[in-house]
Amino acid sequence: MKVVHVAHRYDYGKPERGLSFEHYNFYETLVAMGHDTSYVDIGAGGGGPGSADALLHASVERERPDVVFCLLFGDEVSPEALGQVTTSGVPTVNWFADDHWRFADFTSRYAPHVSLAATTDRESLPEYERIGARAVLTQWAAATQRYRPTPGPLRYDVTLVGQVYGERPGLVAALRADGVDVRTWGTGWGVRRHHWLLGTKQPFAALGGARLLSRVQASTRADQDEMIRIFGTSRVNLNPTEASHDGVPQIKGRTFEVPACGGLLLTGPALHLEDYYVPGEEVVVFDDVDDMRAKARWLLDHDDERRRIAEAGHARTVAEHTYEKRLGAIFAALGA
Repeated sequence: MKVVHVAHRYDYGKPERGLSFEHYNFYETLVAMGHDTSYVDIGAGGGGPGSADALLHASVERERPDVVFCLLFGDEVSPEALGQVTTSGVPTVNWFADDHWRFADFTSRYAPHVSLAATTDRESLPEYERIGARAVLTQWAAATQRYRPTPGPLRYDVTLVGQVYGERPGLVAALRADGVDVRTWGTGWGVRRHHWLLGTKQPFAALGGARLLSRVQASTRADQDEMIRIFGTSRVNLNPTEASHDGVPQIKGRTFEVPACGGLLLTGPALHLEDYYVPGEEVVVFDDVDDMRAKARWLLDHDDERRRIAEAGHARTVAEHTYEKRLGAIFAALGA
């Protein structure tokens, strides 16, 4: 099948940050599935509303695809441009990732213009029906051609890979107060108070403080290959589920990526998580900070049980929670 993939090629549209989540997980999966896949990099249009419209139309005209598969980030492709492709007879899909907080101001504007909307938020399905948009429920998963176990010994006790916000610093601090060796990677973990002051207050920011802050924020990020090694060589992978925008706990890509790499997932609660894993058997779920502390210590002290849960989580992920299966189900629903 010929597919035009419409998404950011680079992380948040910034080449200096490397290739994007969308590239590693969706583009590479489409290629691995054997689809003839071409790119519309929505970050290449210069930014701003409709900046990638011409790129989309040119690609559709050139490629004559069977499907246009989108992961829109903002307004780089306008609803009208997407609708024109749909009404021309080319089936279109968009993967909507944050409907629990973006439906009103984003999804509701785009969903009526695609052939099929794929949403990770079960509670939003009635909203799609209300606006007359066709939708199918999907969920994050793991690109198992990339996310796989790392051979060799375990290197870390507890790790957290992800940017700093919300409850995360408090969870890490609580474990360290218990004497647990916790390692962190992600934007912002190296930032201290003086970095913020230099980076945000004038005249310091204009005199180089802003550049310093940016460098320090980026200094603790792990690249894709390193992240996969961390997941697979950690005894416990901590996964806070608080959303970055409204704080509502949600299933994340990390929920599936860690087990795909053979890691033990110690995760916060999330709505419908039990539909994908059996708590206590395939992943471990903590209710609050005290519960997290107790379960982290138990897992570190009971390695056979920890290993058994990690292996069960890996087996469930490979069998059911891959992007090949997710995309296959979406294309089947589309009739492609």
